[in-house]
Amino acid sequence: MDWIKVVNYFVSLLVICSPFSALPILLVLTHGRSAQEKKQTGVVSGLAVALILIIVTWIGSPILRFLGISISAFQFAGGFVLFLLALSMLNAEVSRMKQNIEDQKEAQHKDSIAIVPLAIPLLAGPGAISTVVVAVNNYPGILNQVYMSLCGLFVGLTLSIILYFAGFVERMLGSTGINIVNRISGLILAAVSIEILAKGAIGLFPFLAAVKQ
Repeated sequence: MDWIKVVNYFVSLLVICSPFSALPILLVLTHGRSAQEKKQTGVVSGLAVALILIIVTWIGSPILRFLGISISAFQFAGGFVLFLLALSMLNAEVSRMKQNIEDQKEAQHKDSIAIVPLAIPLLAGPGAISTVVVAVNNYPGILNQVYMSLCGLFVGLTLSIILYFAGFVERMLGSTGINIVNRISGLILAAVSIEILAKGAIGLFPFLAAVKQ
């Protein structure tokens, strides 16, 4: 991977994790808690996301091989998942794949929501995990996995910073501003998902490559 691809991977992963969609949920689920508790929850959640992304970078592909799942099939499924997430973001909604009503009710009775449901599945959900696995297969090699691990680490740190200042960011952007950011991110994610879908489809049905040309 050259530096342009590394940067593109980092940006794509950050967009998929969609920290701004987690801001209102973090504030709702930590309602009534101190400002320090809210900040701590945000930081722990971001670090948990980093750990999840790094683990998937190193063991995601071996698990696929063990299960006998082809990378083309996973690309196609992953692209479809990303497209559904993008549609939710374009509507300024949290995807039901990331969190459903049951998850919300359960989180309200937990002492800590940093890991579940905030880190997973809300931030490091199916879209992020599938993106990591697809990237590892597209750019094999230990050095590339190190680059991707560093990207995962920086994505987690970025999420920690954003969620640490969740209250300030929400006051600054307001509901309208957060919705605008989500919709722009959703548009970018939709383009990324179509690209992944196309590569998966060509891998599953090679004759499509000739049609494309």
